Amino acid sequence: MKASVILVAVTPPAPTTSTAVVAVPQTVYVPQPAYAAPADTVVAYYDALNRRDFTTAWSLGGSRIAGGGGYTKYVNGFATTSWDTLTVTEVRGSTVSVVLSAAQTDGSTRIFTGTYTVSGGVITGSHMTRTK
Repeated sequence: MKASVILVAVTPPAPTTSTAVVAVPQTVYVPQPAYAAPADTVVAYYDALNRRDFTTAWSLGGSRIAGGGGYTKYVNGFATTSWDTLTVTEVRGSTVSVVLSAAQTDGSTRIFTGTYTVSGGVITGSHMTRTK
């Protein structure tokens, strides 16, 4: 898993005299845990799909939710998807609820709702239903 970093800008107080120089804000790096929260994993999965990085998407859990047929069938399943827009609606423990809008190459859009289950930074299950 990649470690994430939060950037925090710290600005020193302005001097009380008019002849002093104001210091430039400093950036402080606060390291975050090396594991990803469940929602971060699902977002990373769709980011990989949108970048057409199917190897990364496969390793983030695509292999577990592909439904059989192997990697080539998995990749071919995205042939008519041009872009995915994901909205995380809720996170309860390891379960991530989402709404997915999948723009297709023919200009249409498919809408899905459902959940992903994440364990150890990998999607281990999904239950998605097409609503449009």
